[in-house]
Amino acid sequence: MNSNDDVSQNIKTSSVTDQPKEKIELFFTLTDSNCAPNRNYALAAEILTKKSSEKLSLGKTNQKNGGSKIDFDKTFVIDYYFEMKQTLNIKILQDDQPFAEVETTVGKIMGSKNKGVNLSYSTTGSLRVQGTPKVAVADNKNFVMSLKVNFGSSNIKPYFLIKRNLSSKQNEFNWDCVYKSEVLENPNLNTYLPKALTTQFLCNGNIDSQPIQIEFYDKNSKNPIGGICNTLSKLVEMNGKNVFLTSPTGTVLDNKVVILDTKFTKHYSFLDYINEGTQISTMVAIDFTASNGHPNEEDSLHSVKKNPNLYEMALYSCCSILSNYDHDQLYPVFGYGAKIGNMPTAHHCFPVNMTEDVNISKVEGILEAYRKLIQNPSIKFYGPTHFSPIIKTCTQLAKNVKNFRTYSILTILTDGLMNDWDDSVDAIVEAAKHPLSIIIIGIGKDSDEGFPEMRLLDSDHNKLVNSNGEKAIRDVVQFVEFEKLKNDPKILSEKVLEEIPHQLEEFFRIKGIAPGGKNI
Repeated sequence: MNSNDDVSQNIKTSSVTDQPKEKIELFFTLTDSNCAPNRNYALAAEILTKKSSEKLSLGKTNQKNGGSKIDFDKTFVIDYYFEMKQTLNIKILQDDQPFAEVETTVGKIMGSKNKGVNLSYSTTGSLRVQGTPKVAVADNKNFVMSLKVNFGSSNIKPYFLIKRNLSSKQNEFNWDCVYKSEVLENPNLNTYLPKALTTQFLCNGNIDSQPIQIEFYDKNSKNPIGGICNTLSKLVEMNGKNVFLTSPTGTVLDNKVVILDTKFTKHYSFLDYINEGTQISTMVAIDFTASNGHPNEEDSLHSVKKNPNLYEMALYSCCSILSNYDHDQLYPVFGYGAKIGNMPTAHHCFPVNMTEDVNISKVEGILEAYRKLIQNPSIKFYGPTHFSPIIKTCTQLAKNVKNFRTYSILTILTDGLMNDWDDSVDAIVEAAKHPLSIIIIGIGKDSDEGFPEMRLLDSDHNKLVNSNGEKAIRDVVQFVEFEKLKNDPKILSEKVLEEIPHQLEEFFRIKGIAPGGKNI
């Protein structure tokens, strides 16, 4: 153990989203009545993501004889990033010379119902690109743990850290903290590791040879109480047994006892659920309070004199990625904080298209309805700002979906002010029980510098507690400050969406639902 680690209450741990991304395998079929049987055909593929500034070559397939249908036996395995726009460029070669070229995105492939797209390049020819998750055996396990501790003193209020080894060399250690528990106010009760960490993440799948560390600390001291360092396999073998902690020097501390409850469970990934038919439903809520400024003003966040304005930029950046996974392309879009017509007070949840049907078709339709609304003379930007009606409405929509085949994402765009904190926290704690994530995008420069309330709602390490003392069963809020990322839409979408796969996986794990709606 390293006793010099910074173990303050504000310790920064590696995010679960740092786990290695999933991989998919791409298959290709060329259909073209004009492919001459005496010519040879091949594919050369490149991929461009925001992780690089250049196209990365995936290589070439083997040449195949021409015909009306050509199944290429060589496939390409690539890293998959839900939150990124991964552009795939494919050149079709005839006798090693350019014949045709097509382009698509990985999101369109994996978000389609059949996990594939047909790319036409002429009146007679098209290329079928099919994707399928490719998961190594080591990725199929979660490490799940609960524990009780007895440190011989009621004055000790312990918490624990879990660390993985970043070094790939044998007997060399470079420890990285990946999880920090809450303080165990009653350590004699079972305390569960709330996130089932994958064995791939903790030890590269080397459950028999690469150890992890579990270190215990008192919240009133920076010095470690003691710890356990062992492989995941050995920790699972210790299930139900008394485990004595050791000091940093390796000395056994016979008065520091932990009872572990450990096991491996099957790991179902985001792509497993998507591959079995789970789709993403996107909901949007837009802030129309007076603090945004009047749309006719140049410096308004909703300015009609700017095309696109800040709200439009944020809407497109996020919704264009999510649209790949929304099969019906219908989006419930709400506004809040505006007076409508002769209403004496603001409406805190109203359809942006001003009809009884809140659904708007396609991302372009959202932008069109938004632009029409901000120029509607019967709409008066007003206030106060209330989140809870929007969250409750969208939670109900998420609850109404049958068989858990849809996971909903509510994107709230706001200038940062909020006047119903308690009610909003209550609504979020309830939302965490249902197939819903909440993305909050702060638009403009917040008057209080940094959107402090929004950051508190994004409770990665301290789960929200409602007015009845009930703690949220999972973290469902992700906050991003648009001003800092507005000039790079790709980075914006990555920051906004990077937690969604884990939040979806965690919801289905808590509910005990496997891909396809089956019980785990």
